[in-house]
Amino acid sequence: MSRRLLHRVAIALLLAALAACGARPAPRLTVLGLEQSGEAYEGRRIKLFVEVVNDAKRPMRLQRLQYAFAAGGASGAGVVELGRTVDAGQAVVVEVPILLDDDTELPEGAGLTLEGRLFAEQDQIVHSFPVRAEVDATGTAAAHAGTPGETLRGRAP
Repeated sequence: MSRRLLHRVAIALLLAALAACGARPAPRLTVLGLEQSGEAYEGRRIKLFVEVVNDAKRPMRLQRLQYAFAAGGASGAGVVELGRTVDAGQAVVVEVPILLDDDTELPEGAGLTLEGRLFAEQDQIVHSFPVRAEVDATGTAAAHAGTPGETLRGRAP
């Protein structure tokens, strides 16, 4: 083989290996429910329950969820430290606590939108997945996790 052909084959193999390394499936998200506390002793609390499914062939360690939310005219941001391992093909339920101001009341039937990033470690590499979850006024829920680098802002899940 000529030197030029060997060089091209080596580059093609390197590019194929890099593409395979970067092709990590995003975790699959499902909104399971929304719970609102009736007491306002430290603010009104809302809990969003989200199922995270690891469709990859290797375990994934969930590190944290950084998020911003909007609900019935209220908005805010938060971080949930997770520290949980999800084995290949398995799922965990994540509780996302949302704290509204004392005087803010989520109107009956108001929707909630949460956007952020889910940080997870797999094969000693930390990945950041954009996430978006919505619960509309009828209680219909949808969630989506994108691939690293993808932007989900304004995208319907």
